[in-house]
Amino acid sequence: MTDLGPPSALRPELRSAAKAEPIGLYLHYPFCRARCGYCSFSSTQDRRLQGPVLERMLGEITEWGQALARPEVDTLYLGGGTPSLLEVPDLERLGAALGSSFDLSSLMEATIEANPGTADRAWFQGACRLGWDRLSLGIQTLDDLLLERLGRIHSAAEGLQAIEDARQAGFQRVSADLMVGIPGQDLGRILTDARTLVEAGVEHLSIYLLDLDKDCILKGDVDAGLLRLPSEDEVADVFEALQEELPRLGLPPYEISNYARPGCESRHNSRYWERRPYLGLGPSAASQLGRYRWTEAESPKAWAQGEGLSECQDLSPEEALAEIPLLGLRMHRGIDWEALRRQADSQGLLPLVEGWEKALEPCVKAALLERQNAILRLTPKGMLMSNAVLQLFV
Repeated sequence: MTDLGPPSALRPELRSAAKAEPIGLYLHYPFCRARCGYCSFSSTQDRRLQGPVLERMLGEITEWGQALARPEVDTLYLGGGTPSLLEVPDLERLGAALGSSFDLSSLMEATIEANPGTADRAWFQGACRLGWDRLSLGIQTLDDLLLERLGRIHSAAEGLQAIEDARQAGFQRVSADLMVGIPGQDLGRILTDARTLVEAGVEHLSIYLLDLDKDCILKGDVDAGLLRLPSEDEVADVFEALQEELPRLGLPPYEISNYARPGCESRHNSRYWERRPYLGLGPSAASQLGRYRWTEAESPKAWAQGEGLSECQDLSPEEALAEIPLLGLRMHRGIDWEALRRQADSQGLLPLVEGWEKALEPCVKAALLERQNAILRLTPKGMLMSNAVLQLFV
């Protein structure tokens, strides 16, 4: 991977990449009403920065639309943070800027994130009216004690009410996050939560493992012995039970951590695993156009002031090839291994793929991987132990 300087120095190359096929556009809104105890994302509670961040984002939308010659966008995602803290008039300003700067005529999906306790039915109605057609709700759990332990600002009842409000407002596609590995959480409760969310009208569930690798409030409590994380075996039991239960509820898996009714998969998130191009605007937002990728400054204040400029990186052919199985094997459908071999052969990299094949053979024998004609995919057991397989491509 080679550093090439700021993305502005490569705009002709980036423009060409953005014109090769429709891109995805991600907007990161970093504001939260309160910081969750497990959060290590780029977010802030400093509402004084809201105006500067929004103005910079509007400017970036215009500038990148011009720099890339108004490229075609087929998926749009507004994440955070808590985008539901944006007032509807601000959403309208964002929508107007997007429509004038990018070609949205082929838009298939426009996802907006929201947290219960920060949006009411009127807000959902406003978002729907402005063209946001898919909602991602940060539910996490329907256990009030666990919600308090996580530092969430909403109750279980408010989470279910948010689903109802969104449905009544017109959202036809609703996704919810469900967290696994919370201290004090038991298997039976997680399965009950999953059933309740599906019965409430959720067509997509993202199953997240509580990650305390980075410094956060909850990590401090665990390190101090005040809370105990479930064991790896307990977590594996939960994921295995969800693998069996969610398809029975009509939500088969399409990715390691994501389950959806057929046709309700996240098109935007799928492009990451498929290595399709995307542009990210906002603090800590990542972009990948063609061979090039970069990440915006993480600090909301620095980003709003145009500081901490990102470095554009050029992936080597070997790195780019390795990402095909590294990301593609996360998908339930697997990858076309024969197509990968043909691509590698055309680049003079077939020995690299042959080396992977030897390294993967024990995974096949251990039933972590299975082959069906040209397709290589993780088995249900392999989904539970995916890190042992995917690390071979890092």
